[in-house]
Amino acid sequence: MPTPASRTREWLYAAPLLMAMSPLPAEERAGLLNGLSLINDLPWMKAAGLRVHSWADAGIVYNANDPGDGYNGTVVFADRANEFNLHQLGGELIRDVDTAGDHWDIGGKLTLMYGSDARFNTINPYGGGHWDNRLIGSDERFYKLAIPNAYLDIFTPIGKGLTTRIGRFYTIMGYETGLSPDNFFYTHPYTFQYGEPFTHFGMTTTYPVHQNLSVTLGAVTGGHTKLNGVLDGNGAWDGFDKNMENWNFLGGATWTSDDAATSFTATLITGDVNSDNNLREFQRQTGIDKRDNRTFYSLVFQHNFAERWHYVLQHDHGIEQQHPLNNFADAEWYGIHSQLKYDVTDTVGVGVRGEWFRDDDGVRVGQMCPSCAVLATGPANYYAATLGVNWKPAKWLMLRPEARYDWSEGVDAYDERNKDSQFIFGADVVVTF
Repeated sequence: MPTPASRTREWLYAAPLLMAMSPLPAEERAGLLNGLSLINDLPWMKAAGLRVHSWADAGIVYNANDPGDGYNGTVVFADRANEFNLHQLGGELIRDVDTAGDHWDIGGKLTLMYGSDARFNTINPYGGGHWDNRLIGSDERFYKLAIPNAYLDIFTPIGKGLTTRIGRFYTIMGYETGLSPDNFFYTHPYTFQYGEPFTHFGMTTTYPVHQNLSVTLGAVTGGHTKLNGVLDGNGAWDGFDKNMENWNFLGGATWTSDDAATSFTATLITGDVNSDNNLREFQRQTGIDKRDNRTFYSLVFQHNFAERWHYVLQHDHGIEQQHPLNNFADAEWYGIHSQLKYDVTDTVGVGVRGEWFRDDDGVRVGQMCPSCAVLATGPANYYAATLGVNWKPAKWLMLRPEARYDWSEGVDAYDERNKDSQFIFGADVVVTF
């Protein structure tokens, strides 16, 4: 028998779709959904330069394999097969920093996210866990509450202007992001899911060297692996608590053409996965003098071939010294993914995405995935081909149907480690209000 809590969750799941299919006139639906924006018109909000933004994302993925464990194999964010999920119910409090003036200014952002995606956006639990991954208890396996953004932006009028970001924030690396409204496709590529960081804790400073070139330099907390006699290998990219002893370099540069039709971004993160104290304790217990550097770079090229054609090409490459899951030999991963999108109309877009990802030593896919499928591990190639539609019938509504085919070489990564391929069809609805 359904409990009150389960009925509430079912309503939360269905609310965005019910609102989208409501018989009310579009103007009235928009008014209902934009009610929260009235807060932005309050005099004290305007005086403080504050605004709020919120959204809901719900969807379902059909998996032709009908896996017995209920997981879509290697697909992480939309990882549950053949069931409806509230992926994200998010809200943000924002103050945009003024970078065009000649005076100091302070801005920032606070983002709260609830839903099945939130468990991938919580801070590294191996670093102590006293940030956001314990806000909802462990008895709630799939639905968590995350705080992926909690930062200040400080503009300093030196030269052409320095913008410094301090706190927790989404990474500058790669093309896609963890916030649903900001992505064209429903699902994510392997490079995003397994190759690169999602978030950081630390500080970055960005400076516009030229009207076409900006440079970012920063320091962020490194990973932290759990130490129980041996390292378990699950070091994430960011952390709090114990990670404050361990700092990595994060930096990059972005070049944009005069007409803004072409851009190229190169980013790099490098540093130790564990603090010196943790490594000394590991050496004391095991007698192994472990080298611990992890270096990762991402290259993203974007080009608009014409007004309606948009192209993205991304390459990632990472290496970690003496990885515990590779018998303390160096581990490597790399990949390339490409997207081509066409604006059929001002409200309808069609896109294709293709990808190859190489987990050269079997330490990434299946290892960087909390509360998701237990995947076959080992050296393997992963491929994915995706066809998606992005339809925005109203400013506050986005629908993203998608067909995706995945296959692997080296391991059987799908259908409870019984098959080397899978076909999924999914669709989600993103409502902003």
